[in-house]
Amino acid sequence: MTTEATAPGLLVDSISKSYGPTRALSDVSLLIRPGQVTALIGHNGAGKSTLLRSLSGAEVPDTGNIRIDGVALQLAVPRDASDAGIACVYQELSLVDQLTVAQNLFLGHETVNGGLLSRRQMNKTADELCAEYGIAARAGDLISSLPVAQRQMVEVVRAINQNAKYILLDEPTTALEQEQVDHLLGIVRRLSADQGIGVLLVDHKLDEVFAVADHIVGLSGGRVVLDGSAAEVDRAAVIEAIVGDHAAAAASVEDIVGDGVGETSLDSVETVSEAVRAREFGRPVLEASGIAGNNLFGIDLTVHAGEILGIYGLVGSGRTRFLRTVYGAFPLGEGELRLLGEPFRPTSPRQAIKAGVAFLSEERKADGFVPQMTSIENVVLPVLGKYIRGGILRWRALKGSAEDVLSQVSIRGDVSAPITSLSGGNQQKALFARATLQAPLLLLLDEPTKGVDIGAKREIYGIIRALADEKNVAVIVVSSEEEELTELADSIAVFRGGACDGVVYPRSSVSAAQLRELAWAETADRV
Repeated sequence: MTTEATAPGLLVDSISKSYGPTRALSDVSLLIRPGQVTALIGHNGAGKSTLLRSLSGAEVPDTGNIRIDGVALQLAVPRDASDAGIACVYQELSLVDQLTVAQNLFLGHETVNGGLLSRRQMNKTADELCAEYGIAARAGDLISSLPVAQRQMVEVVRAINQNAKYILLDEPTTALEQEQVDHLLGIVRRLSADQGIGVLLVDHKLDEVFAVADHIVGLSGGRVVLDGSAAEVDRAAVIEAIVGDHAAAAASVEDIVGDGVGETSLDSVETVSEAVRAREFGRPVLEASGIAGNNLFGIDLTVHAGEILGIYGLVGSGRTRFLRTVYGAFPLGEGELRLLGEPFRPTSPRQAIKAGVAFLSEERKADGFVPQMTSIENVVLPVLGKYIRGGILRWRALKGSAEDVLSQVSIRGDVSAPITSLSGGNQQKALFARATLQAPLLLLLDEPTKGVDIGAKREIYGIIRALADEKNVAVIVVSSEEEELTELADSIAVFRGGACDGVVYPRSSVSAAQLRELAWAETADRV
């Protein structure tokens, strides 16, 4: 007799995972069936990434186990998952830019003939795979020369080429245009139906979920709150599962559907007009109107001097792309930006910095600081030009200014040592010191407390509030933590599918659950 524990497929059997006091997964169970697409949905921080890392061998659950066809697996490292036939395609692609398409496709699984690499055979197979899956590239092309959509497909095809039985896709359509999305989803359907591969698709876009999924599993608060056939559960049930108060216990499809789906708590949410914000704060610092291009589809937004404006939205909703567009890191397509009432169209970060815009990246280790430099040297980088007289850098004055702003943010550690010697929270505070030294009009913060402990988070909140209240800086904060925005921001706007309608909610009138409902419900309305 076949039970769930022995059923064909990749079974997650009652796994739990905690990071210190934070419970990321609680008794999670689900079955990824061969030849089917299982969609995994949930709001930011619901536990989706932790589940993927557990399945891919990057994390080891505290309790529970993972089985394939009834056989328990020991997934201590990613190689264990690969050997078991599990491949994970993360949103941050793992391809090596300096290698060719063929080299990436066969990386770790090279074809060997007589003890020598069979480059000709690998190139031939790579060309065949590119043709079969619609990748507009040749085996010898460098991965760095391919657009994002093509790199995404190479990553998927690499998993196929390594004979994966189960493929985990983490938000694979985030950076793709609609035509590219349709192509990728077609490949996903083909893999499951024709080749019998079990697919776990993490996706926030409900139209994509219902277009391709056979089964839908919803997570909220680290627990399974929805588990049912895509043919039996409707969009309203999905929204209710994700944004409702189901985190305390799992719920069946019948429970959710019969629990008042369609009712909404959004009727009580207040908005605040531009006129009221203008009276409460200073003059508008940044005004965005109709910003489009680079997967943005119409951003209307205003932030005032002394105001902390929070931006909430699902992963891929355009939050980071918008900040990087304002900072000049991404090109501005359509629409208009105005800075202090004057047209503003930055073509580079240098130009934005000169105009009074400071930016703290979500990925501080990737593009936030120079690892080999000290904290002092990192802090002074954007303002070197202000300390040059007659072609000579006034280092003593510059160093004094850096030490002054570093002392204001209470760095714990040696600021004269490489910045990597500091803890994550102190690294982030050093970057806030750099922003302070720039004396910006506008400060753009992308997940400013990501990867820092609770104590450092509180200190960072104080720094942000001081910049707004005492320095009259206009601050835009992107955060995936609803509670962070409802505590820190003066007002909150919601991004949905690359768009923002300019509607702003005072933090006092919107709860964490209502923010999730705003993001998800409007996403559903667009399909």
